[in-house]
Amino acid sequence: MSDFPHRVVLTRHPQQAGDLEAGLRGAGYEVAFMPLTQQVLPEDQSELRQAISDLRRGEFSWMVVTSGNTVRALVWCGWNGAVPAHTRVGAVGPGTASVLEELTGIRDIWMPHQHSAAGILAELPRPAPGENPRLLLPQSAQARTELVTGLRALGWDPTQVIAYRTTGLGPETPAPPSARCHLPGRAAADTAGGAVLTPSDLKADDAVLVTSSTAAEQWSAHHVVPEVRLLAIGRPTAETLKRQGTPADQVLSAPTAAAVLACLNVR
Repeated sequence: MSDFPHRVVLTRHPQQAGDLEAGLRGAGYEVAFMPLTQQVLPEDQSELRQAISDLRRGEFSWMVVTSGNTVRALVWCGWNGAVPAHTRVGAVGPGTASVLEELTGIRDIWMPHQHSAAGILAELPRPAPGENPRLLLPQSAQARTELVTGLRALGWDPTQVIAYRTTGLGPETPAPPSARCHLPGRAAADTAGGAVLTPSDLKADDAVLVTSSTAAEQWSAHHVVPEVRLLAIGRPTAETLKRQGTPADQVLSAPTAAAVLACLNVR
């Protein structure tokens, strides 16, 4: 494994690309993709569509989104970014906020300084006296329970709805476009030149960024080339890789280009 990778391969689809990939290219790295997951909408979308309708009607004081895929799913199901003036919108970090702004035009977005669920729980204001405590929390079907439990402990009444679920793809199998909840936009256009790879295309001096626990399961299950430098986004992804017998070399502190670069600069 090389100490000086010049290419970073992400285990997601190019249409999910955004500030992270742009930041890596800006730092001089080649960026490529090897999709190991796809995001699919719920088979029954009635709950999600009802939540969008309630959001438009002003039933919630807050909506908090924790991934760009959540935003894509909401837009796919008909949300155009409309929220009443009294409803605040929060995003877990700049990547999610960038997708939110790109697809809906929303710019007044609250973010915690610590870009994580823990950051949301530490920094989100508690409901003010007399304030409606209802908060919309659309999430992945695989989302951990800590956020919704913590929000209740803070005095919020979260409405948790499934926006999408992540399913695995074999590294040689492209995601069917009809099943994905990716939407075109600036982020997709920015991926021009980002090759889509298969395991046979990987090189020993590549750094591979595993983007989720589901991607980690696919990476391990298909015995993908182990000689690369393996990076994991977040502790849950790293724990899955370790449990599957393919531990990460390093774990990102946040899903950002700066965090990737900090890992790559560690020899």
